[in-house]
Amino acid sequence: MKQKILINLIVLLLVSVQTLKAQSETQLETCRLIITNGIQNESLKQTIEKNVSDFLTICNTAVIKDKQPSLNKQMATEDARKAFSSIWKTSPMECSVSVLERDCIIRPAGGYQIRNIPVTMQEAPSDSMNDERNQEIVINLTADGKIDDIIIPINQYNRLLQANIEEEDTILRIAVLDFVENFRTSYNKKDLKYIGTLFSEDAIIIVGKELQKAQTPKSDAANIKLPAEKQNMYELTIKTKKEYLTSLSNVFKKYKYIDVNFDDIKVIRHPNPDFPVYGVTLKQDWKSMNFLNSKKDSYMDTGYLFLLINFTDKDHPVINVRTWQPDKYDGRDLRPDEIFKMSDFIY
Repeated sequence: MKQKILINLIVLLLVSVQTLKAQSETQLETCRLIITNGIQNESLKQTIEKNVSDFLTICNTAVIKDKQPSLNKQMATEDARKAFSSIWKTSPMECSVSVLERDCIIRPAGGYQIRNIPVTMQEAPSDSMNDERNQEIVINLTADGKIDDIIIPINQYNRLLQANIEEEDTILRIAVLDFVENFRTSYNKKDLKYIGTLFSEDAIIIVGKELQKAQTPKSDAANIKLPAEKQNMYELTIKTKKEYLTSLSNVFKKYKYIDVNFDDIKVIRHPNPDFPVYGVTLKQDWKSMNFLNSKKDSYMDTGYLFLLINFTDKDHPVINVRTWQPDKYDGRDLRPDEIFKMSDFIY
């Protein structure tokens, strides 16, 4: 009798453990979006809520079961499915928040957007001092509520959008910030083909390497009218679009995980209002590695990136100039006047 009771207790315990485990996994897997503002069409609102909720739940389930996720045609466009696949190859991600309450933003270019979605990037570096796994994504949706793109955003989006601009300039400012967010995301998902479309065919791409004190300044970018002090600080290397993309392709092949982060962003419009050209200066943190938390096979740097973006074709803006320089010179932080800017290239 005692043996039978013991067996029954063991069976009951095992069932209870499995039940609790199943409940725990269900709670972890499920993520629900609730739109609190921004859209009046109730049917469309429910469609967006369902598609975003299902997308995040699919991510969570895939991480738990260590499987490749799949988005169906009813939920996401073909472009979104390709974008998601590229991001997932770099790093699987999950959302541990069970209920998300967010505004739905109407995009000037058409469609909708849900921002500030917290995710954990599984392949991002993490240590006791800094956990870069905790990031955010932005989801763009079509006019009928399908997921159209997944973007890794810039942190200063809202502040930059509201920074002392005229109302008529708001739409173009949003386009600039969207361009920068797509630019960042394309590196994180290693989308070389898309990056190629962002540069004009005759783009000027300059990399500045700090000169050693004993060196004589030299530059193959001498045809660019840069201030003398910048010429004396850096050995400037100018690359064609083809050369730059070839070099970038080798980097993408070498490293599994790429994370490009932008901070300290400044957006300036061309002084002539007839020219839809913007200069964007930002501080870039680049991290690339082959294994989680690996310092042995990794590369990291911090520097200032300048982009001159031409919006003459509003549907296909392009980068005319891209420069990069280290964030320090002679052991000190760069002064604002030493960082490349629009006036270095426009006269």
